[in-house]
Amino acid sequence: MIPEPTSTTNSNLKAICPSNVAATQKVRNVKISPDTKQIIYQVVPFYKGPERMTSEIWLADTDIAGSARRLTDGLFNDRAAVFHPDGNSVIFVSDRTQPGKAKDLYQLCLSNAEGARDPRILNFERSVQEFEISPDGQYIAYSSIRHSFAESTACDAKVYGFQKTPLGLWIYSFITGESRLVDGIDGACHIESFTWSSDGFELLYRLRKGKEAEYSEQEILVQRISVTPGSRPVTLGTYPRSPSGSNIWLGSGHIVGLQSYEPGNSLDARALFIHEISSGKPKAAKRLYGDFEDAVRIVDMQSKYCSNRHVGSGMIAVEVCSDVDTHIDAVYLHRNNSTPKDNYLFAVLPLFRTQGDAIWFGAWDAKYAHDSAAGKTTVVVAAVLSSGILNEPPNVWSIRIDENMETKGTPPSRAWYYPSLTSVRYKLSSHLDWLKNCAPLRTEVIHWQAEDGTRLSGVVRSSKSAVNRPLPTVLFIHGGPYRRDIPDYMPYFCNWRELLASAGYLVVSPNYRGSQGRGHAFAFAANQGIGVYDWPDCESMVDEVIRRGWADPTRLAVAGWSHGGSLTAWGVTLTKDRFKAAVVGAGASNWEGMVMESGSPELEKAIGQRDPWDGELHKRNLSPIHRVDGVSTAVLILHGDKDERVPVGQAIGLYRGLQRKANARGKRGTELVIYPREPHG
Repeated sequence: MIPEPTSTTNSNLKAICPSNVAATQKVRNVKISPDTKQIIYQVVPFYKGPERMTSEIWLADTDIAGSARRLTDGLFNDRAAVFHPDGNSVIFVSDRTQPGKAKDLYQLCLSNAEGARDPRILNFERSVQEFEISPDGQYIAYSSIRHSFAESTACDAKVYGFQKTPLGLWIYSFITGESRLVDGIDGACHIESFTWSSDGFELLYRLRKGKEAEYSEQEILVQRISVTPGSRPVTLGTYPRSPSGSNIWLGSGHIVGLQSYEPGNSLDARALFIHEISSGKPKAAKRLYGDFEDAVRIVDMQSKYCSNRHVGSGMIAVEVCSDVDTHIDAVYLHRNNSTPKDNYLFAVLPLFRTQGDAIWFGAWDAKYAHDSAAGKTTVVVAAVLSSGILNEPPNVWSIRIDENMETKGTPPSRAWYYPSLTSVRYKLSSHLDWLKNCAPLRTEVIHWQAEDGTRLSGVVRSSKSAVNRPLPTVLFIHGGPYRRDIPDYMPYFCNWRELLASAGYLVVSPNYRGSQGRGHAFAFAANQGIGVYDWPDCESMVDEVIRRGWADPTRLAVAGWSHGGSLTAWGVTLTKDRFKAAVVGAGASNWEGMVMESGSPELEKAIGQRDPWDGELHKRNLSPIHRVDGVSTAVLILHGDKDERVPVGQAIGLYRGLQRKANARGKRGTELVIYPREPHG
């Protein structure tokens, strides 16, 4: 129950302060070696230094607690590291040749003695955007601009929509040390993503009209092409809009990917779609997840240590959001000509589930390997986990699951048995230890019902030393809207939950309709438009904690970043005086302006439910800017000068409106801070 007094306090423990948050790091990009014995990951400052961004690559032994150690020195921006398929080296992107500018690939051998590692540059003679190593380890496919253009000093005017430097698809050979552009691909289009076939003979890729975010909401072309020079692409079909993340092309002949539950929807739950193309042409897709929980990330689990054992098969791991919890499933797919048409799903095996902790934004990996000599099969899940409930900061953990796998029955029975499943957890790293020296917080997940009976969830945070009486309360709203609040423990620039709780406030964070983790109907509710379900759901959490006696109804504030900032602006201009203070971080105040100027106009139309050029002004939904009259809440507006997602004019317009139409207290309390050179976040 929150709040309640604690019987003892440690006077040496201090509250979380802004300087702590500004100096903190994030741990991400976790990758497991092909034999599952080692793990690499990235440690990067949350905030760029005075000159440029730097980043470190770390290495840990999967089954040795506390074994994490720095692999690169942190003087450069070393990132996006992956193991070579042979497991003997690591490939990563770095700016070592031109700090702050270059995007070159480097190879670092792991067989050298500690302290004697000097990475060698793979000389592509061009910057790398994305890359993927072929399964046999002979090639690297990467995206880069097709042609270099000489910089013009006479005129820097831009023709809107003209793609001066679309990304092309390139292949580098480890054997020859040479790169070549993959011919035959439409040079006027932009390579959005790509992946290798399991045999390494072909590439699957997606094309869109341009690199800007606007084009991700338009039709996406899907093609495959042989890596043999002179080959021509084969079109497999189209997506109505960009899927989430890259596709995976499995040895079972399936292409898997994440799309909206209804693929054409901008605002919807994500689901796993499975396409079978072993016959050369795609067959009807099968959809998994998305009804009541959301599939949000996938990884290929197979490596050379299991591919020979399961010819014609494929295995992926799926991150699934279920309310405030997360679980990772293995989905095993098998190509078997004796099965009925389109019935290729063989098994779904649960691998991991959060228990009072949380996975940091996609920072996990899963790998499956078989030791033929020992006759032993193993699965490893590695993830960055934190826990607000346990006051445990984000660190890398490994979970090894050893099995003697037995298959009983054949498809379509889908009976896959694991007679001796056991798992062991190891904490591999000790980052962000400063959080352990801070006064502990109390974190609790609560549920309640909205006015229409919908069951909602949210997270409540407060100091463990809080007095047992109603507290000043901050409604802190997550962005998205397709995001969620979970019981993690990670303060950062647009997340002030822990900072405010440590300062003595009760902080409540609702998962309003439109959020992630509750399936299609819950997420699709956002298409009714801002203010229909989302704001009433947020306000209902405030009502709930007041009803429970936790919150002081006379001392309320509201805050958020991105869509959380937009909802803050919405709530403040709607309620006028319920909240004493508010922080609108990178939020929208005029949805018609967002459709005109934002980088994602279709998404903004879905949220605001209005095009400015449709003409019927009497039918338009009101925006916060239309309701600023009479506001008495003191509003702090924060915005980045280079924000393309929510242009800075949204902040300036809200400020001007409040200065002209708010009441006296609202005018005095309104302040706008614009951060130069800063993007959306």
